[in-house]
This record gives sequence, structure tokens and C-alpha cells, in this order.
Amino acid sequence: INFFPEERRQQLLMDLSLNLRGFISQRLIPLKEGRGRCAAVEIMLNSPLISDLIFKGEVHEIKEIMKKSRELGMQTFDQSLFDLFEAGKISYEDALRNADSVNDLRLQIKLHSKEAKNRDITAGTEHLNIV
Repeated sequence: INFFPEERRQQLLMDLSLNLRGFISQRLIPLKEGRGRCAAVEIMLNSPLISDLIFKGEVHEIKEIMKKSRELGMQTFDQSLFDLFEAGKISYEDALRNADSVNDLRLQIKLHSKEAKNRDITAGTEHLNIV
């Protein structure tokens, strides 16, 4: 969008908001077992809200909408990487190496992965007294 002259941007944003169906992008991530790759896929589908954000030029807010719209078929790279890690297809290191937000993905894995759910959250707190 920034490649276009300033006077043409509003027309471009309007055209995109009215005609865009969606974006699909992929990154090929090495498989954990070392042979081959699998695709981490980011999907953005146009919706009235996405269209409105594009029209207003507020494209920086789209990623947050994508995170909250999995039930509509959208997902971010980080969500896809988390799913691939959870399925045991990619390593923790490769997941983080390819993340858009390393800290967000690390936190998601720490809080929501199968490994985290099986962890005893009270382990190591035996010496604490609750008053």
C-alpha cells in the first residue's frame, strides 16, 4: 500500500476492501524427524469487519481479528505453528524461529500445550505456607 502515491491510497484501500476474498500464506518448516517439511499456514478471509479495517487503513488491527476468528476459518502463523508443535510435527526451536511473535508463541506453548496441561502446577511449592 505504501508503494502507491499518497493520492491513490484511499482508492486502493476501497478497491481492496470491496474485492478482496482472502489471503493465504505459508512457510515451510522442517519436520521434527528431520526429513521433509510441513506448511505453517496463515489464513485471512474477508469479512465485514476486515473489509472495514482495510477501507479505513487500519490494517495493523487485522492480525488481532484473525487470532479471534478461528471459527470463521482464519488463523495466524503463530496459531498454525502452535498446532504443528502440539501435533509433534515440528520442534519447539523451529516453532519459535518461525513465529511472528516469539514471546506470544512461547507463552501460548507454556500455558496451553499438552505438556503444560500434564504438568503439576503445585510441584515445587510444598515448602510454601498459605496463610
